[in-house]
Amino acid sequence: MNPHVLTTLLEKLLDMKEKMSLDINKAHTNVSLLNMKHYLNLRKYDFSQLQDNLTKVGLSSFGRSQAHMEASINVAIEMLSLALQKKVHLAPSPLSYEKSHAIMDKNSRIFSSSSDKTKIMITVPSNFNDDKDWFSNLSREGVHLFRINTAHDNPKAWSEMAQAIRNVNSGEKDLKIYVDLAGPKIRTSLTKSKKSGKPKKIKLYFGDKVLIHSEHSTQKKKSKHYSIGCTLENIGNLVKIGDRVFVDDGKIEMVIEEIVGEDIVCGVLTNKESGSTIKDEKGINFPDSNINIQAICDHDKKVLPHICEYADIIGISFAQTPEDIHDLIDQLDFLGKKGLITIVAKIETKKGVENLPLILEELIKYGNSGIMIARGDLAIEIGFENLAYMQEEILDLCTAAHMPVILATQVLENKMKTNMPSRAEISDVAFAHKAECVMLNKGDYALETIKILTTIFRQMDLIFRKNKLLYNPSFQWK
Repeated sequence: MNPHVLTTLLEKLLDMKEKMSLDINKAHTNVSLLNMKHYLNLRKYDFSQLQDNLTKVGLSSFGRSQAHMEASINVAIEMLSLALQKKVHLAPSPLSYEKSHAIMDKNSRIFSSSSDKTKIMITVPSNFNDDKDWFSNLSREGVHLFRINTAHDNPKAWSEMAQAIRNVNSGEKDLKIYVDLAGPKIRTSLTKSKKSGKPKKIKLYFGDKVLIHSEHSTQKKKSKHYSIGCTLENIGNLVKIGDRVFVDDGKIEMVIEEIVGEDIVCGVLTNKESGSTIKDEKGINFPDSNINIQAICDHDKKVLPHICEYADIIGISFAQTPEDIHDLIDQLDFLGKKGLITIVAKIETKKGVENLPLILEELIKYGNSGIMIARGDLAIEIGFENLAYMQEEILDLCTAAHMPVILATQVLENKMKTNMPSRAEISDVAFAHKAECVMLNKGDYALETIKILTTIFRQMDLIFRKNKLLYNPSFQWK
């Protein structure tokens, strides 16, 4: 090997090591936080060519080194210095390869003590009592966690779900109860029919005008347009003309054309020949608008004392800032549960992605925590075309922080609902295997879905280490 080539590589690695440590407080005692900051520093630069050149001489390209950045770079420097018979003095890294993986294994036990690499969580349906063996059958086939969603049902139903899970739990299975707080999801609120008492549905076509108003607005009575209520107050002061609006998981797209006091008038952009129906209590997203809403809403605070009686894990819906993590920690502290219940921050907004490093820092300090990539709202917020890239970015950053991840939304959804998976769903599951846990929603074919999911995971366990990350500059966390 040409000594000049090796010398150049050594110089570039020493430069990489220096850049990795820029502006980092060396007094950091938490190795996970330190490693995450090292990783974020490296993602400010383009090291992809260096990675290729390291591969050519048989050295690690750091494509799987997110969890132990400094240790991996040190090893490469030591190997090159030995080959060149040069002395390079390096302080030992506080985080070795072995220690980083031990930390990640320990942190991942929040989902289950099972040796399975990727744990499986499933949402409990309202009619779970229709099958008395529902929990035991799914547990036997490979489910590790059961999710209770407080956006639906009521405290009595949640307690019954939790008790049913506890009834089939044992020391061997270590089943966990995950409870999602409803959070401040913005939803439609439609006028009820005087005759039936049910909310009226509204069918919209391309070009139609829609007034979106707060539930207490007076504009709806004067409007000549279709009128849709919204659970968000004071909308007009939070948005601007030209901002996009999506309803019902992105099925209906509109654009804000006029602001009328606290309300807005939108033009329908979705061009569907048969029209698009807006229903009651469907989600509304404002991806272009900077809407600051606290993740822990009044409803969440009201139900927390109840769910803390049985929850192993609590999910914060629409976590957007470190303050959202603080809010839940303060509530748990007041209830005497701080540190005893795992916190999972659900990343499902553009702002949540932007603030992810800060959110992770708070979760690392709390310990006993995780992240959920909630791909439903997230895809609408950041654009569907950006989701594949972003879920990879989030997974890599969480690996650097030794933070276990749940991948959620539409995992094998067709299989759950029709017993026939799409080809794309199978490929998606292969990707989901990178996370420490995957979440399934409700469906009539849960048992059949778990069987195919565990089969795919067993196969992927044999090859998952081959993937290599290229250290190009991160678009998100520069």
